Amino acid sequence: MKRIERKKIREKASSVLITIVMILSTVVVTAQDQRPELWLIGAGDTVQPTQSSMFDPTWIHFDDGTNANAVGLNAGGTFEGAIRITPVELVDYDGYTLTAVRWHHGFSGGSTPPHSGTIKIYDAGTSTNPGGLITSEPFTVPSMGWFEIPLSTPVQIDVSKDIWVSVQVTHAVGEYPLGVDPGPVVPGKGGWISIDGVTWMQLGIDIPTLNCNWNIWAKVELFSEPPLKPQRPTGPMQGFTSVHYTYSTSTTDPEGDQIYYQWSWGDGSSIDWVGPYDSGATISELHAWDQAGTFEVTVKAKDRNNVESEWSDSLIVLISEAPNIEIGEIHGGFFKVHAVIKNTGSIEITRVDWTLSLDGGVILLGKQSSGRVMSIPAGGEVTITSDVILGLGTTMITVTAGKSDVSSDEKQQEATVLLFFIKI
Repeated sequence: MKRIERKKIREKASSVLITIVMILSTVVVTAQDQRPELWLIGAGDTVQPTQSSMFDPTWIHFDDGTNANAVGLNAGGTFEGAIRITPVELVDYDGYTLTAVRWHHGFSGGSTPPHSGTIKIYDAGTSTNPGGLITSEPFTVPSMGWFEIPLSTPVQIDVSKDIWVSVQVTHAVGEYPLGVDPGPVVPGKGGWISIDGVTWMQLGIDIPTLNCNWNIWAKVELFSEPPLKPQRPTGPMQGFTSVHYTYSTSTTDPEGDQIYYQWSWGDGSSIDWVGPYDSGATISELHAWDQAGTFEVTVKAKDRNNVESEWSDSLIVLISEAPNIEIGEIHGGFFKVHAVIKNTGSIEITRVDWTLSLDGGVILLGKQSSGRVMSIPAGGEVTITSDVILGLGTTMITVTAGKSDVSSDEKQQEATVLLFFIKI
């Protein structure tokens, strides 16, 4: 990391003394780059390379991502540092909104007292002066470092004209609140300064000694309305543990964007974003609860720009412990077969369907029987009986019983049919 001797440089311009403090070392801000390369016209039509940034998602700036120095008025007071963003930088941001300003307070490695000030966003004016004030945002920063100031009123970007982004600070003698990079300045864009908000000068040009850019960044995000609140989920309102049930919902996006959904099942689990789905489409998800209880099922949506809706109204679902069906003993006898169906679970089960079939031998009558048991209490059992069976030979008896998606069992028993007697 480069070492720079500490010194103070004093420059008098337009009867205003400005002081820059050089720091002992520089700190390069590094992380993922989130924006395209900027083409900055000026100083021989050079190309400003893509900047490194720890800030997400998209920023426009003219410094090199390094805080090297800090600037203040020799006698203290109030001044503004500003960057001028032109249609050259804005060409790829049609439909975007300026939502926040990040700037470096003081100088890295130094000690900077708290300062208060105002972020100002100006409309297009001339190439040397901003236009009217669009919005402002007061702030107080407690110490040295990078600070992000969200705009309470985001500014819609017009890519056909300039926008000026200013940080106005007030400070005492010997304080240097507004950070800069090592330079050189990007002419016409990176280093504007004003004491009175009327007359503007450029670092490095009107003030040659201070040849640097402000550490001022403008955050631009694609404006997007969130999807509408999803419809309350539809699906079973009662069920059993360990059984999968299907729930559905839908919503629309004002811009017609495709939609992602996130489900919350009320049991501490959730489904991460799933999709995308077309705006207005009905979508469904499966879920099974491991424990009995009352649960609130809700869902929310987001569009392709990660703008999220509010949570839907909740669907209340009552989940009970599942019953457990088992096939007990199978008995033969004259003309018929009998089988025991047990409920070994902790709750009653109703409407249990059963079948009894014979496979093998010559079965003349009663090859398959079926029926429904209306209720089996918890811990109880019932005996089912086949239709009349007539035949001859060795056969395999298969008994199945259960309730769809709840519990079922199957058991087989070899038997011999002797005309009208079934021997097991």
